[in-house]
Amino acid sequence: MQVSDLYFRLKLITFGFLSPVFLFAGFLFASPYFLKVTEPFHKSDVAILEVQTLPSKKILKSVSALYQKKTFDRIILVIREDKTENNLLTDTEKEQKLTTLLSSFNINSQIIQVLKVSPSRLGDSDEAAKAILKLIVSDNLKSILLLTKEFESKRILKVYQKNLSSLPVQISAYPFPSEFTSSNWFLSDDGFKEVSGEFLRYLYFSIRGII
Repeated sequence: MQVSDLYFRLKLITFGFLSPVFLFAGFLFASPYFLKVTEPFHKSDVAILEVQTLPSKKILKSVSALYQKKTFDRIILVIREDKTENNLLTDTEKEQKLTTLLSSFNINSQIIQVLKVSPSRLGDSDEAAKAILKLIVSDNLKSILLLTKEFESKRILKVYQKNLSSLPVQISAYPFPSEFTSSNWFLSDDGFKEVSGEFLRYLYFSIRGII
């Protein structure tokens, strides 16, 4: 094999295979900077909290602090309907548990509303946004505040913005700070799963045109 042929093959491998790998790795390690919302949040008519598992005390304290500052007037808990028997808590039990937890953090139970959504291939946020659209029209809401995890905030915000683009409603997001930062997330299994998992979701949602 001539040196020129070997050089050409090495060049082909480098640019044809390694370049996309390095490009993907570069976007992955930069993802914590663009996965989270950096724009300021606004005082809103209603706050929306999507609940898959029971929130941690840290999140509940943050919600309570926002409520005490009158950042929102009422809160909507979005719960996915689960007709299987695999979960430890039924939808009704989860609803009661969540209401009790929020009340224990000095949030008036009368401002808590539960919205149950069906499982969707496009994700809970997409299904919830479509249901919220009807509520915005019926209640004449002017602003909503999305309460999200830090690295999910940009994706969820874009989902709601796309679904509610036809309405004159202000949408902002409050990201709950993660225990992982942009400089240490890759140093632990939990941090890597949290960021890389959300990075892949963001790519998937972008490719599917959901955001």
